[in-house]
Amino acid sequence: MRITLHRPHQIGGCITEIESNAGTRIFIDLGHLLPDGDKPSDDKLATKDAIDKLTAGAAAILYTHNHGDHVELFNLVDESTPQYIGNLAADLMGRKYQRLSCLDDQHEECMDRLMKLENFHFYRAGKPLYFGKRKDITVTPFYVSHSATDSYMLKIQCDGKTVIHTGDFREHGYLGDGLRKVIDKFHIAGNVDVLIVEGTNVGQTNKPVMSEKEICDCFKEIMAKRKNVFVLCSSQDADRLESVYQANYSTELWRPFVCDSFQAETIKRISRKYKGLGPYYQFNKGKAYIYDYDPTKNKGLMNKMKKCGFTMLIRSSDKFAEWIDDILKFCNREETSFVYSMYRGYVEKGSGGYNEKTDAFIQPLVAGSTPCLKGSKRYDYNHTSGHASIQSLKEICELIGPKTAIIPIHHSPDADFHTVGLRKDLDDKIVEAETVIDGITITFNKA
Repeated sequence: MRITLHRPHQIGGCITEIESNAGTRIFIDLGHLLPDGDKPSDDKLATKDAIDKLTAGAAAILYTHNHGDHVELFNLVDESTPQYIGNLAADLMGRKYQRLSCLDDQHEECMDRLMKLENFHFYRAGKPLYFGKRKDITVTPFYVSHSATDSYMLKIQCDGKTVIHTGDFREHGYLGDGLRKVIDKFHIAGNVDVLIVEGTNVGQTNKPVMSEKEICDCFKEIMAKRKNVFVLCSSQDADRLESVYQANYSTELWRPFVCDSFQAETIKRISRKYKGLGPYYQFNKGKAYIYDYDPTKNKGLMNKMKKCGFTMLIRSSDKFAEWIDDILKFCNREETSFVYSMYRGYVEKGSGGYNEKTDAFIQPLVAGSTPCLKGSKRYDYNHTSGHASIQSLKEICELIGPKTAIIPIHHSPDADFHTVGLRKDLDDKIVEAETVIDGITITFNKA
């Protein structure tokens, strides 16, 4: 078996290739490089010719989740190559492209992506998929918690070896404990040869990571002190939507939970996906009030918002900017809080992810609100990582206990996985350079 890690030592755009001795090849993730702030990245793989060359003859492309740095190059894959993802992940991607197709400059590309999505195959958690004429590669997907809804870890069996590809994961989300249950139920611990593991937070910080429950508690604190609450967060992060929604309807004073039709439909689809599977993501404590694109239809809702206050999900867009300007006119600054619930680097000048448009978008909100969380200055910051903490990485690596190799991917170029603090027998198995070990050839392609 050969494992090739394409662009492993960076956050975003990582691609894993696995080839059996019989020549069957599969790819895990096919993502675009992350943008450089407001500027697009110079991704040399983001062409049809480059993807054709890379994936020629592949039996399948399998995606761990629908974040662009893992899936964005899917539309360049030849139609003869099967592509797999979670059904809700594909559904949410489709809705995004449908919405963006309304923009003249994106219509053609989005329609092409929607056509490609129609041919996708979908996972069923715990159900194996077989590839190759001799079925020499078996892939079994397992659900994991991540900031992208409907994310998966993959178990790959090939040439008598077992590989775990964690994808992006975290244990501090609402369903984070499911990972250990899967490891136990499917007898993964001690039965893995190679562990390919994300390392996004390696070298970033050793501080404890807030759980999503703590995030929800912070929202409750804000909503107990402020009548009007704007929240800028991902519209497709089920955990964060759950936290904001539950906090809103857990306060003593009733207030409408407001969003646009795109966010409302996302909530409905997430709720449908998880119906009957547990207490989370049901969104059944109160309705979501839709702020309409037709301003003549918002009069009744605006009256409720003026009288009772509100919690409003927002996105960085021209339309939301117009709505916010209108709403701020009746908001008392001392009764209003703006909660920024995304990666802080997008709005901090000097960071690698700084986005001038997002920073400009939040300025009226900063000017029209007063933070209430301790230590907050310009706005209330209430966010936690979508990725595994250092402690979680250590514990999961040691729980799985791979026999042959640990291959870190999806981390900054200067991150040192040895700083995770694995016990020595596992630390010695960290592989970040080309090698042949126990019949497995491991290669790295940094281009």
